[in-house]
Parts: sequence; C-alpha cells; structure tokens
Amino acid sequence: MKETQKEVIFNLNNNLHCALKRWLSGCLFVFLMLSFNSNQSSEEYILQFGKIDSIKPILKTGDLVVRNGIDDISRAARSFNRIDTNFSHCGIVILENDTAFVYHALGGVYNPGQNLMRQPVDSFCNPKENDKVAFFRYGMDEGQINNLKNVVRKHFEQKLLFDMFFNFDTDDRMYCSEFVFKSLNAAMVGVFTQILHTEKEPVFVSIDDLYLNRFAQPIKEIDFSR
Repeated sequence: MKETQKEVIFNLNNNLHCALKRWLSGCLFVFLMLSFNSNQSSEEYILQFGKIDSIKPILKTGDLVVRNGIDDISRAARSFNRIDTNFSHCGIVILENDTAFVYHALGGVYNPGQNLMRQPVDSFCNPKENDKVAFFRYGMDEGQINNLKNVVRKHFEQKLLFDMFFNFDTDDRMYCSEFVFKSLNAAMVGVFTQILHTEKEPVFVSIDDLYLNRFAQPIKEIDFSR
C-alpha cells in the first residue's frame, strides 16, 4: 500500500514537472516571439531616426519644423489649418553648441506644466508619435537670427504658458503657431505681419499659414510611413 502511495506521489510530481516544462517552454516561445517583433520594430525605428539624422547637418537657427501626430488630438488640431491639413504642430529650430533644439508651445497631457518646451529635434520629430515632419526656412539675415534667439530664449526663461483659449490678442500665453509667428515677426521687425488674415474675426494664425507664404522656402519633408 505504501509502495502504491509512493508511485502516486512520484507520478503526480512527474506530471507536474512535465506540465511546468511545457508551461516554461510556452513562455519562452512567447518571449522569443515578442523579442523578435520588438527587434523588427527597433530596426524600423533606427531607420526612421536615421532620416532625422540626415537633415541635422543642414538645419539652421530660425527654421520652422512642423509635424503630424498620429493621435486623436493631432487629428483634431489639423482641422484648424486653412488649406493644408497635413500637419498638427510646429516649432522653431535653434542651434545651440551644434545641437538642433526645437522650441514649441504645447499644452494638455503632453506637457502638464504648460510651459514653453525645448526638445532635441529627434524628440520633437519622434517617429513613434508622428508619421511625417517637414522643415522650412525664411532667409533671415544674421541680425534677424540674433533677434530671434533673444526673443525665443526670453520666452523660455520666462516660462511662457500655453494658451488653452487660443486668444491671439494676449502675449503672456500662446498656442503653437502663435508662438512661432510672434517670435518670427519680432525678429523680422514686423515684416511677417503680412501673412496675417485679418479679414475675419477672430484673428488667428494656423500652422499652414506659417509655410504657405512668400517668406517660407521648403527644405525637406520626411514621411516615416515610406
């Protein structure tokens, strides 16, 4: 009788051991499959970030950068553009010690502090969050570029807040395209006012207003989906 109990216990332990091996093998298979997919994604992202790296050597202070986010908020933001609905957010490139940073006004859950943001161009253009980006240049002279640096840095030091009400008449808070417009206009001593649409109230600046004008020259567009 004791032998029979031992056999039962042995068989039970053996079955449990086999079941545990099968479970571990299954877990290992799932892990390897996830790792394989992750590696595939990583390789894809490396190629996409390589596209961003390719533009860095030709970027200059004062360049406009626009991006198109793939989330619902970005889809809503695109609808406010007048003509071209390909982009949902914008910022200004400032070179600092040979590194390209993007200054941009962003609100909501993406920026809980609501202060003007400063990000490396790689982060601003992150292909995990955006499907395309584009760069434009305004042909400013050295004096205007220095003016722009001072204006942008002053806004950043003063922690310019994002304007959740999109009121163009206030200067203590600004939305993304308003920040770009007013910074460029200050640097260019009012010349940029020519792009304003003042025929209807309320007056506002859309993202496509910033590059669909005679001052902006396209530099490069990068489509991460290709």
